[in-house]
Amino acid sequence: MKGKLLMILLISLSLLVAGCVDNTETTTEENASMNDSVNDSVNDTVNDTVADDVSVEENNSEDTTSEEDEKLVVTEYEGPKTYTVYMENFLVQPGNLTIAQYDTVVWFNRNNPTRLFTVVSNEELWDNTTIGYRLSFKYTFNETGTYTYYVLGWEERMKGTIIVK
Repeated sequence: MKGKLLMILLISLSLLVAGCVDNTETTTEENASMNDSVNDSVNDTVNDTVADDVSVEENNSEDTTSEEDEKLVVTEYEGPKTYTVYMENFLVQPGNLTIAQYDTVVWFNRNNPTRLFTVVSNEELWDNTTIGYRLSFKYTFNETGTYTYYVLGWEERMKGTIIVK
């Protein structure tokens, strides 16, 4: 019984495979000649298109450049900016910053080994703020002046000045 079932399965499978195969054959020469004619017509079309594009570019190159120059206006951002002070290797970098009024300074703790740092303003602009590893503290300077800060416990190595103009 199992043998008959297996034989029927094999015959069905072979018929299925035979039905999927295409019996038409083309010779290599026929394929080569068909490819050449297709390639020739494609190349002619591409060459015509490229030639047309080049002539258009040559005719309009001077006009396009002058129009683009007149339209292109670069303006620098004039609004408040953000500056980052990194606390790393038991140093603050940059130690001295000159910024504009309403700019923001972000102190970012990326010290290794991980430590908590407490940033203190000598002018008492903010409450003493403790910053954990990979965390930050930011402050916006709304008034002009010269301000100093330090990191509690590391006053000699971790201090800085911010000049607000």
